[in-house]
Amino acid sequence: MSYWQPFDAAETAGLIAWRRALHEQPELSLVEHDTQRSLVATLRSFGLDPIPVGGTGLACELGRGESGQVLMLRADMDALPVQEQSGLAFASQRPGRMHACGHDAHMACLLAVAKRLATHANAIAGKVILAFQPGEEDGQGAVKMMADGLLDGTWCGRPELAVQAALGLHVWSKLPTGTISAVAGPIMAAVDDFHIVVKGCGGHGALPHQTRDAVVAGAAVVQALQTLASRRIDPLDPVVVTVGSIQGGTTFNVVAETCELRGTVRTFSPDLYERLPAMLTELAAKTAEAYECTAKTTYRRYAIALHNDPGEVERVARVAEGARGVVAIDRQMRMMGGEDFAFFAEKVPACFFFVGCGPLGTASEPHHSPRFVIDEAALPIAAEVMLRAVADFFG
Repeated sequence: MSYWQPFDAAETAGLIAWRRALHEQPELSLVEHDTQRSLVATLRSFGLDPIPVGGTGLACELGRGESGQVLMLRADMDALPVQEQSGLAFASQRPGRMHACGHDAHMACLLAVAKRLATHANAIAGKVILAFQPGEEDGQGAVKMMADGLLDGTWCGRPELAVQAALGLHVWSKLPTGTISAVAGPIMAAVDDFHIVVKGCGGHGALPHQTRDAVVAGAAVVQALQTLASRRIDPLDPVVVTVGSIQGGTTFNVVAETCELRGTVRTFSPDLYERLPAMLTELAAKTAEAYECTAKTTYRRYAIALHNDPGEVERVARVAEGARGVVAIDRQMRMMGGEDFAFFAEKVPACFFFVGCGPLGTASEPHHSPRFVIDEAALPIAAEVMLRAVADFFG
């Protein structure tokens, strides 16, 4: 059997069992210690030698290596601070923690890929790097693994293992099972967040003329920030500015002295990515000043925009057509969500593709929902597409 062939019933059952076991024991970003131990045990059972990289991450390699080609396959590991309400028999056993984005599925798929490749390692002329990455949800995991030398081979002291291309996948509940989405260029946005503290002068609610109302000024800042997208930026340049939280005041008859805003900014273009922090900070300060208040902005960056390499995208789209269960190839889906696989894709040609997992016959809950579920029939499809892309990469 060639290593890129469809999964049989026993292999599919094992893949689903891995996913369910991981789903029951979710861990948050950068503290995936139990997950790491579980993955180590499973990978060693395949005869592989995983090494910790990036803290709670792992990497291992396989293949003959004589061709000099090196391909990295990546799966993310972390869960979310969500109380699960899915009703699944294998729901999270950890209160306030849930794999509500599908990272359990990604790990299980890469385990299935690893087992197949380990069985056929002599058929791979180059090297495959299997990377299990922590901390995707807070945007720190990829950078930590790169700092440990994941891309240049220093993670294991072997520079000949410098990565030449990378593949990653994500199950997606809004695509039906059987659909693969592979799109070139920018497909996911840069992710920033901001925290604005508006300060005025508090006082009696019945004597507002003796105060400088931070809540009123904060509300004006919220309104002003919407003009960044609607009036300050080219409508053809995608951008999102969302204020997700506004907190001010303590009781009904006191004018608030402080009002705090929290929000996020999403962009695709590098130019806008560079300009927006200063634009937002200045607009908030000047708007608050009009109300005789001040506004101090703290701006934090999580992930850059994810740009897919056209050649690697064509590879995935081409091989996906032959995979069992694939009925459609989407070539258009982009979104303003973020993904720190972007840091890998910035350094090497890469394709990050989506695998439809929308439960058949039911309304799909969005990712990060406490009721998020997937159609597990998507898992062998995802793993087979990955294996076919590996085979194509090595010719």
